Amino acid sequence: MSIPTAPLSDWELAHLLAEPTRREVFECVRRSPAALSRDEVANLTGVNRRLAAFHLDKLSDAGLLLSHYARHPAAKGGPGAGRPAKRYAAAKVELDLSLPPRQYEFAARLLAQAIEADPHDAVTSAHAVARREGRRIGELRRTPSRRLKRSGPASLLDSLTALGYEPVRNESPTIRLKNCPFRSAADVATDLVCGMNCELVAGLLEGLDLDPSSAILSPAPPDCCVTVTLPN
Repeated sequence: MSIPTAPLSDWELAHLLAEPTRREVFECVRRSPAALSRDEVANLTGVNRRLAAFHLDKLSDAGLLLSHYARHPAAKGGPGAGRPAKRYAAAKVELDLSLPPRQYEFAARLLAQAIEADPHDAVTSAHAVARREGRRIGELRRTPSRRLKRSGPASLLDSLTALGYEPVRNESPTIRLKNCPFRSAADVATDLVCGMNCELVAGLLEGLDLDPSSAILSPAPPDCCVTVTLPN
């Protein structure tokens, strides 16, 4: 039985596409309105069939392409129609690369949920939605299926890193977050976004079964406005 591999990160996918021929093959399939066979990709790109097949399968293994077996759409069925060929279509994948990490799509989803829940008091609603989402993320990371081998503060650091906060603890019980994943949004609506940050982290603490009150607003630009102080 094969062991499923973890999905590649956006940076790993970008590295995969950095190879010029592979990127050309990927773009060829992505632009096509119908799934393409290896022969069709080879003809369209000018790459020999064996090399086209190699890159197509690499892209498929990485989740950037979807593959299936089918005859050409114009081919008639029945005897003499030939064997189905492996065909490739683009997967619905979006790459988001940023240094330091940014989570603007995540913030937009939270705000959209908040406005839908209460358009008359979007700020209060946004804070409540962020708290709920943080709690959900924390609870998910505690489930056995996640196989989280670390607990307590170590688990919190892992979770904050996954959200893009870049936590730093050193020898102090206070964790500073060296990056705000919503930086540009915070520059426009500071109180709203900083409040969402604090509630998101507090909810994460709740979900990890840690004290949510240890997340406080403590602005120290250019760091994130939230700090977490854990018991010694």
